[in-house]
Formats: sequence, C-alpha cells, structure tokens
Amino acid sequence: MLASLLLLLIYSPAIGQRPAQEASTPAPKQLLSKQLFAVRGKIVSVKSHGKGLLIIAIRPAKDFAEVSVIARENDLVGRGIGSISDSELFGLLTGDAPDDETITAAELGEGDTISVIYDPQIQNRAVEIYLH
Repeated sequence: MLASLLLLLIYSPAIGQRPAQEASTPAPKQLLSKQLFAVRGKIVSVKSHGKGLLIIAIRPAKDFAEVSVIARENDLVGRGIGSISDSELFGLLTGDAPDDETITAAELGEGDTISVIYDPQIQNRAVEIYLH
C-alpha cells in the first residue's frame, strides 16, 4: 500500500501547478475592442460601388487626407448639431416649421458638409452619417 501511494505521488502533477502542456497554451481569447473613426468635411464625390452601395469621398478641413467610406444607399442621414438655418429657425418661431425630412445616403451630393462615424476594420463601412 505504501508503494502504491509513493507511485501515485511521483507520477501525478504537483498540486497547484499546471501540466507542461497546459502552460504552453495561450490564455483565453480576450474580447477584441472595436475602434471607430470619424471624419467631418465636404463631400468630394459619391460613386456607386455595386448593388446598393456607395463610396463617399470626404475632404476634411485643413491638412488631413481625403477619406473614402462605404455606405448603403438606404442608410439614413441624421441632422448634425447646428444645422438649423435662419429660415428654419424663423419657421420654428412662427409655427410654420417644415416636417422633419429624413434623407438617405443616396440623396447626398457633392459639396454637402457631413460627419461620418465609420469602422476601419470592415473596409471603412459607415456606421452613422450626419448632415450639417
């Protein structure tokens, strides 16, 4: 009985230690953080990129490089802060404000000032678009 106990202690791994095979395996996958980018500027061009997709080229202010993002034609475009013009403000005061129009990415044109939040990990896919 003493001999079997001795053999059990010799051939079993030490308590609290991992076997050598487990120690070499990597730690469990950590959650990947998602990094989003944003750009604000004037639209330089809007081109079709296959079925229902657009490539929107945006030129930011000052010394930044032009950015191209991919958006679906039916992506909704929100209103950016400060996008109310004087005539719209006058309409709000008089009660003749136009209904909130929703526009899509397909309705954007060259020269429009927009802000886009996009994901560089999936080919600069637009997440949110705002018109200013």
